[in-house]
Amino acid sequence: MKRIIHGAAALLLVAGTAAQAENLQPYVLAYTEQGPIEASVATVKDKLRATGFEIIGEFSPYPGAQVVAVTDADLRDAATKSRYGGFGAVQHVAVTQEKGQNQVSYLNLRYLAAAYRLGEDLSPVAARLESGLGAQQRYGTEKGRSAEDLKSFNYMVGMERFDDFYQLGTHKTYEEAVSAVEANLNKNVGGTALVYKLEIPGRKQTVFGVSRAQVSDQRANDKHIMADTVDKMFEIKTTPYLPYQVLVDDRNVIAMHMRFRMAVWHPDLTMMTFGKLMSSPGAIEDLLKQVAGGKKKDFSF
Repeated sequence: MKRIIHGAAALLLVAGTAAQAENLQPYVLAYTEQGPIEASVATVKDKLRATGFEIIGEFSPYPGAQVVAVTDADLRDAATKSRYGGFGAVQHVAVTQEKGQNQVSYLNLRYLAAAYRLGEDLSPVAARLESGLGAQQRYGTEKGRSAEDLKSFNYMVGMERFDDFYQLGTHKTYEEAVSAVEANLNKNVGGTALVYKLEIPGRKQTVFGVSRAQVSDQRANDKHIMADTVDKMFEIKTTPYLPYQVLVDDRNVIAMHMRFRMAVWHPDLTMMTFGKLMSSPGAIEDLLKQVAGGKKKDFSF
């Protein structure tokens, strides 16, 4: 016997199917405006607080760009529902000056949830952010990517996926690992600096935002990688990609491989652009190993 679905149930089924098939964009442009970047940043922070987000850090990766890092109870709760959910507990909101306009943009949380394999799609948080800050345009790829594709994303055969992490260091305890990373960032090891630190509730997991603005090795420097190379191909800049993240997961210190992280947030990058950054993945790994401290082997995943 065929099962007949009537009324609201049928509408929900259709809506759910459409949502699953939707192609997602990596970034959201909230709005643009003119004026000093400092004024735009202050307005953005006010809007974020009014929308219920907590500001946990901010930094300027290069002149004409400012990134504000925020979280809330819903993001932290979502982070507890997947193995490496700490990577998804923080939202990056950027103000970037371009051709006389200040572009206010942020990561698409639904895209992030799929790419980082979170236990939920973050739609309620995304809707609240869009309502409070704006959502003029979604951007970052020509055609977007489906949630299912993002869960197993890699740029091409043989390149890293989400969980092909840099294994940066291991310590005797979780507490020692957190202390080592925080201390090294505060000491500006290798030119790095601390942007934010967030502990994931109920888990031995802490995520750090890492500034590379003052890193002298251009292969790992924020400005060289983003403003001088990647963002040359984007009219709406992809500054919310920054800062890079390091995750303390129990005794281990890990980070997403650049060949995954850069590619998933810029899936339309040409091989020519990737070629300009050919030596960056190794340089970033070496830099973050300095941040991690500890031993470089015997990981216990």
